[in-house]
Amino acid sequence: MPRQMARLEIAGSGGSTRVVAVDRTPFSIGADHSADLRLPVPGIAPCHAQIVLFGGVHHLVPHVSVTSLRADGNPVPEGGVALADGMRIDLGPGSPCTLRYLIQVSRTDDREDRLVTLMEVARTITSSLAVEDVLKRVLDGAVRFSGAERGYLFLWEGRRLVRWRPGAADDDRAEVSLSVPEEVAATGRPVYRDVASGDPGHCTTESIVRLRLQAILCLPLAIRRDVIGVVYLDSKKRLPHHRPDLHLLEALAGLAAVAIQNSHLVEERVRAERTLAIGQMARAVVHDLRSPLSSIRGLAELLHERAPEEDPSRPHLATIMAEADRLAGITGDLLQFSREAPPLQRSPVRLADLVRQTLKPLQPRLQRGNISLALGLDEQARASVDAARILRVLHNLIINSLEAMPGGGFLEIRCGRSNGSCLLSVRDGGCGMPQEVRRRVFEPFFTHGKPHGTGLGMAIVQRIVDEHGGTLRIESAPGKGTTVEIGLPAASPAPVVA
Repeated sequence: MPRQMARLEIAGSGGSTRVVAVDRTPFSIGADHSADLRLPVPGIAPCHAQIVLFGGVHHLVPHVSVTSLRADGNPVPEGGVALADGMRIDLGPGSPCTLRYLIQVSRTDDREDRLVTLMEVARTITSSLAVEDVLKRVLDGAVRFSGAERGYLFLWEGRRLVRWRPGAADDDRAEVSLSVPEEVAATGRPVYRDVASGDPGHCTTESIVRLRLQAILCLPLAIRRDVIGVVYLDSKKRLPHHRPDLHLLEALAGLAAVAIQNSHLVEERVRAERTLAIGQMARAVVHDLRSPLSSIRGLAELLHERAPEEDPSRPHLATIMAEADRLAGITGDLLQFSREAPPLQRSPVRLADLVRQTLKPLQPRLQRGNISLALGLDEQARASVDAARILRVLHNLIINSLEAMPGGGFLEIRCGRSNGSCLLSVRDGGCGMPQEVRRRVFEPFFTHGKPHGTGLGMAIVQRIVDEHGGTLRIESAPGKGTTVEIGLPAASPAPVVA
């Protein structure tokens, strides 16, 4: 049995659109808190207008004090005017909002079918705890339920939105209208744009025109008021459900956000338990290894010193010493990673000094490796950190960069200040990392392309940065090098002595 549903589409001056149901009579519009459609914007009176049902037809009736109300460009008389599907309502010359009255005819069974589809999508999303699987199901479900042609998922990484790509996806060249996800991430409100309608208030950007888009739907993935990501959907033709059920889609997005958050928490718990087990095993193994390892190293060094220069065993003894040193380094990393770290010994430290202190013993290796070094150091960037641990962070990052450039290249190290924090970045022109490797780079014992790597360097970097309450961001792509940016708490400015 078909039924009619009346709705109002509200278009703002910034291009955002929302839809509300006209589900009661009279339906009040105004700036007052009690209004059914509250518009606290310039040019709107507390009681601006009403939509009243007369004889099965909605009529727009202005408040007695409002004389500038117009419907499809014509003044609305005091007694009101009958509303027809698609009629535009101008609230007044000072109002930044434009309304459009819509009649949606739907069969009851069609709506029930969509609710069943929504439940199926929700069940699919919540049936997995693996992060990558959940993200893929969220995106597939949003595309399926909305009827869009394309869908993309953006997640917060540091201070910016980054498009998530499933597995080894190679669709880097796919274009989207980035202004819409950025708007939704900033406001936390969904955006639906029917570009084909050409309604006032719909901002058409250059990318929308270039991509020939007819419909854009963007939903925030939010937990309470914290936006963790954005689902972006678009189509080169109108969506099958021309007036999408935004409240249902918002509910789906909210459920998706909770599923993503839960999967992250589960993975963090599993990672913490695995790290604890590895740490307990590592401490037991390392303590048993260190004593015989020291003996092997010491005896090899003694024999090396006593052997004549022409003795053919000398190179082999040197190899034994080098390998013993490497194993000692691995055991040191294991202990560093597995034990409880002592409290931070914070003090105001000039980051430029830490960079120079780290580079000093590495100068011969930079020269041998044909590395071009560029420094951009802000001498006034002072962070409140444990200097010894940040030196370890810098050493690990620089060594990683050198190992990524066996044939030479450039290394750029910068430090500076931004919005009350200190930034430290290490950028190299090395081989870079594919996305799958970048996702796993902080996993303990995960290594890629390093025959002698322990897989603990970046795990230790992340732990130290987390201990400081800092941020850590990595940008990398095959053949394009790697950039690691760290944010650290700035030191309080020194008091000025009068």
